[in-house]
Amino acid sequence: MPFSTTFETAVNHAMLYEVGGFWKLTPDVMAGRISTDAQKKAVGYTNDPNDPGGETKFGIAKNSHAQLNIAALTWVDAKNIYYNEYWVGASCDKMSPRVAILHFDGCINNGVSTASKFLQRAINVSDDGKIGPITLGVLNKLDPILVCNKICDYRTQYYKDIVNARPSSSIYLNGWVRRINEMRAFVTDPRTIF
Repeated sequence: MPFSTTFETAVNHAMLYEVGGFWKLTPDVMAGRISTDAQKKAVGYTNDPNDPGGETKFGIAKNSHAQLNIAALTWVDAKNIYYNEYWVGASCDKMSPRVAILHFDGCINNGVSTASKFLQRAINVSDDGKIGPITLGVLNKLDPILVCNKICDYRTQYYKDIVNARPSSSIYLNGWVRRINEMRAFVTDPRTIF
């Protein structure tokens, strides 16, 4: 299936966080091989019993995809999941590229409903967590850079609220905020053309 350039940009950028800054499509990564520690690292494969997401590969977690054989997941499989559940499922395909890329990252990082609420709050519409024609109508009339900045503000506050409620999570705060700040810089740079 041919994907839009904006989706390709979004999913490859998200992999920098879901897999790591060394993200690179090699034949082993494309096949989802996990026989060696290096292969596991290259696809972001983890199976830590202390991780609430459970077994994870390419950022796709078993707890959200119980029917999947995560160990056998290929990059094509993962990409199709990202496209169907997060790109089309969250209406990113109906947004300006800047907002779409940021919203896609939020859907992966916070879940589709929560990310959709952040977007809706940023544009002052009812935050039901479902992107429909009213949300899209308002969104697509606004300056994408201003919308992206507001979404990032909501995402940052969300993580600060988690740490306030559960101080033991403070060890993750810098990483969470770094991801948001890097995404903000990526999608709001007026010199970048998507």
